Amino acid sequence: MESVKRIKFSFNKPVGLRYLYDRDEELGKLLESKSSFLIGPLGIGKTSLLKSYVIKSGCEAIWIDGTKVLSLENFINAMKKEYKDFFKKVMDSKKTTLFSELKAPMLEIENYQNGKSDSLTFVNNFLGELSYIQGVKICLIIDDFTEMRKIGTAFTEIKRALYKTARKRNLNILLSSSELGYAKEILQRKDLPLQKAFFSLTVKPFNQEDSAFFISKGLEQYGVSCPKKNIGEAYYVAEGFPLWLSLIGLRMLEGKCNPQGIYTDSRTQVFWVERLSRLTSKERQILRLIAKNKSFKAAGPHSRRTLEYLIRKGYVLSNKHEHIVDPILNYLLKFEYI
Repeated sequence: MESVKRIKFSFNKPVGLRYLYDRDEELGKLLESKSSFLIGPLGIGKTSLLKSYVIKSGCEAIWIDGTKVLSLENFINAMKKEYKDFFKKVMDSKKTTLFSELKAPMLEIENYQNGKSDSLTFVNNFLGELSYIQGVKICLIIDDFTEMRKIGTAFTEIKRALYKTARKRNLNILLSSSELGYAKEILQRKDLPLQKAFFSLTVKPFNQEDSAFFISKGLEQYGVSCPKKNIGEAYYVAEGFPLWLSLIGLRMLEGKCNPQGIYTDSRTQVFWVERLSRLTSKERQILRLIAKNKSFKAAGPHSRRTLEYLIRKGYVLSNKHEHIVDPILNYLLKFEYI
């Protein structure tokens, strides 16, 4: 058991290094690697790991939220804004010796704005100029990277630019994805094998002992107590997912010691109703069938293809049988809470 300074129950809000729990090994691997691809289910703590990496490594992060990238122009604008903010911060600190190094990416931005380069040329040139900066450590982070696939063919070109930059090993690039199937496909593609340029790190749930310690230590800090039976049961309800353990912890701080109360908590239901609304009606139908231990084929025509989409998006795993990745979603659908 690693030493813990403080536990923070934070539902759907990533924590930083101060509150990072049970991830010393994973953080160490990220720090040892030049570029990494974090893979794990929704709510497993990938963004918290990325935030902690930025603090621990001391890098200046160009941070892109893949869920907000709806076009190539969105991606470019996000990079431009992040770099301009960083450039201003350095100039305000009066570290003028870095000016010549940091000016090159700014010139690429100006060239693009003046129509002297097209979108994909800018992406390649901009990443290349970031790689040459030596006076300050910069890292490029794209959280929920595979969500950017919706921008179409430009996504392939962005992957190509990232692969090329990562292979040179001059710039730290960290990607993350909750879409387990899509992430695996991207890493293993023969024509653009990101696994040759990125260290792949699968983030897993807490085990039973660490889950119980997380809850009990967090309660202890606030002088709150709940029966040991309830604290132990939290693991079986949440299956070690930090997202749900945190919500159970918050509920216990509110005097609600029964972990199973999470199923009827409005925060849980709003969380999943909002995300399910992004799926097609057929995808939602198949999830309900799987939760009830019924064959996905009952969804009718094209059910196999729809199941494959759910696997790629990280909602379902399929070995001998299909099962829903998130334990809370499975329960909510099985007993029709949502």
